[in-house]
Amino acid sequence: MEEDNLEKATTINMDMISTIPDSLLCYILSFLPTRDSVATSILSRRWRHLWKELQVLDLDDGPFCTPERSAEEMDECFIAFINAALSRFPHIKKFRLSCEVLCEDDFRSYINDVTGPYLQELFVSQMYSLENYGVPCGIFTCPSLVSLCLKGYIFIEDEDLQSVHLPSLKNLELDVKYVNADKILGCCPVLETLKLTLDRVEFPTIRMPISTLKRLTFQDDYHGEVVEHLEIETPSLEYLHVSLWGRYLRFSVTDFSNMVEAHLDIWSHQEDEHIGWIPELLKAVCKTKLLRLGSSITGSLLCAPPIDFPKFGCLLHLQLRFGSFKSRFLLDLLHCCHKLQVLIIQNELHGHGPPLNQKSMLQPTSVPNCVTSHLNTFEFGGYEDSLEEHAFVAYILQNGLVLVRMMIHTYTSYGEKIKDHIFKELSIVPRGSNKCQLTVD
Repeated sequence: MEEDNLEKATTINMDMISTIPDSLLCYILSFLPTRDSVATSILSRRWRHLWKELQVLDLDDGPFCTPERSAEEMDECFIAFINAALSRFPHIKKFRLSCEVLCEDDFRSYINDVTGPYLQELFVSQMYSLENYGVPCGIFTCPSLVSLCLKGYIFIEDEDLQSVHLPSLKNLELDVKYVNADKILGCCPVLETLKLTLDRVEFPTIRMPISTLKRLTFQDDYHGEVVEHLEIETPSLEYLHVSLWGRYLRFSVTDFSNMVEAHLDIWSHQEDEHIGWIPELLKAVCKTKLLRLGSSITGSLLCAPPIDFPKFGCLLHLQLRFGSFKSRFLLDLLHCCHKLQVLIIQNELHGHGPPLNQKSMLQPTSVPNCVTSHLNTFEFGGYEDSLEEHAFVAYILQNGLVLVRMMIHTYTSYGEKIKDHIFKELSIVPRGSNKCQLTVD
């Protein structure tokens, strides 16, 4: 009986698949690596030639790396597969190439072959670490290109950027060993998303004057190297993620009136010239609805003289990471977040128990407005149960009149006895909200 039901169900599923039009099946196949989409040709007569209708090539040399193949055999098999695929896909709209084994000539040749009037998306990742590869300059003058992603050991020569023209480009991701990004960014009139990772300081000034940009992720690996000026003039920006290790002596930024999410982490150095412009950056993002401050920027602010925080009038969600939790700093910030609903803290101590020379929290003269009227969710990760941490959590429990959830996450090294003790100690604290649910794990 069960076998009959299983056979019936299988028949029904097969019938359902057979009703799906070819156009939809091709769309589904377009999300698979080309090697896998070609493999579907053995399923049935209908599938035999379906993959040939795709306009997407996704090529990765990973599956060709097998123990029984030498490096030369792997290279030959991958090249043979690429050549066969290119011969059957005359009008490629999306091309993805991830490789470690190709020589530079083949690497450039395949990218050049697909660069044409039909190409809309290009993703290239070159992970052969012994040599930096160049890319054909034609990709920087492709009028149909909507998305461009270059990653890995790629070196983009300045001479290849003499006549950049990317009128349709909306998404750009550059994480390469060398590129003069200014030469590209100024030639993308409709760019909306930019992810830029710079490996080393090559230019004294970094400019991003892009009026159409909505999402920006900017990271560097400078580790203390000096940049004279960073300029971010992107008035339409809605999402910002900045993670900086370099020393930026000057900083220019527009006001982000449309900001929805801001993720900021800026490393502190002994010479604190760059600390002076952090308040300017916080002011620029003050209209954001979500703000995440990493441990580097909170550490920088804690080491610097006290600042006047801007009013975060639209902020609903705040996440903070601390190298060492400081309640005074947090309370000063909460006084500027009148509508805050969610507060998440992550303490990055090592979980060896409450620190020595503990200090209790200084009781503030007034309760932040958000704590009494809007805060409904509070989460504390890396909780060590120091006097200051306990006092702050108790303060939120007592004054959080609309608090619904409080979640305390201790370190994994803490045993159940310690967690039970923490839960019992917090459970006896009077709660401002009878709806508040406390959990400790």
